[in-house]
Amino acid sequence: MKIWLKRYSIKLLFLVAASALVATGAWLANLQFDEKLLFTIYLANLGTWFLYGFDFRKPFKAGWQRLFIAQLLVAFGFSVCYLSGVQFLVLGFIFLLGLFYQAEIPLLGKGFQIKKLLVFKNALIGISWASLIPLGANDLYQPATQVMFWFVAVQVGFGSIIRDINDVAHDRNKGLTTLPIYLGIPKTLLVLNMVNLLSIFICVPFVGFDPTSWLFLFSITIIIYKAFILMRVQQNHNQQIWTQYLNILTCLLIFLLTCFFY
Repeated sequence: MKIWLKRYSIKLLFLVAASALVATGAWLANLQFDEKLLFTIYLANLGTWFLYGFDFRKPFKAGWQRLFIAQLLVAFGFSVCYLSGVQFLVLGFIFLLGLFYQAEIPLLGKGFQIKKLLVFKNALIGISWASLIPLGANDLYQPATQVMFWFVAVQVGFGSIIRDINDVAHDRNKGLTTLPIYLGIPKTLLVLNMVNLLSIFICVPFVGFDPTSWLFLFSITIIIYKAFILMRVQQNHNQQIWTQYLNILTCLLIFLLTCFFY
C-alpha cells in the first residue's frame, strides 16, 4: 500500500486539483451540488487520469487499464444527458490543447513537439487546467468565471515551471527546453516571483484597484502562498513537498478561498 501511494501520490493530487477547479467554477456560478456537477467532476477526473496516470505503452494489458477504458466509454454515453453545449465546447478545447501538447509536427523536424519550445508547454498546461473553471461553471461570459480562468491559467502555468525545477535532469534527457534549463534555477525563481506579483493585476480590469473587493483579497492570499512556496524552493529545490505536493494543492486552496471570499 505504501509503495502504491508513493508511486501514485502526485497523480492522486492531480485528481484533487481537477475536482477543486471544477467545484470552483460551480461555486462562482452558484450551481447546485447535484448529480450533474458530480458527473462533471467525475469526467474531469477521468480526463486528468487519462493524461497523467494512463499507461499508453500497454493500454489493454492490465485489468485496471481495461476498466478505465470502459469507464471512458460509459462516461461518454452519459455525457449526452448531463453536459451542456458550453461544456462540450470546453471539453473539445481541452482535448485540442492536449493534442497540440502531445502531437509531433513533421513540418518542423523529426519528432518535433510544441511542448519542447520554451514556456509553450507551461502555457498549454495553465490554459488547459484553467479551462476546468468554465467547465464547472457551465459558463463562458460571467466576469467572475473569466477573471478566475486567467488567474488560474497564470498560477498553474508558472506552478508547472516550479515542478520543472524538480525535473531538470528528466526534461533534459527528453530534449525539452524548460525555463530552469534555459535560465538556471536562481534566475528562474526570480522570474517566477515577478510573475507571481504581477498576477494581482489580472483582477484590475474587473474590480479596479479596490483592496476591499473579494477578488483582490483572494488574489493577494494566493500570491502570498505561492511566494512562500518559491522561498522554500529557493532554499532547497529538491524537496518535493514544495515543488510538487503543496504546489499542486494550490488548486485546492483556490477552491477553499473562493468559498470563503465569494
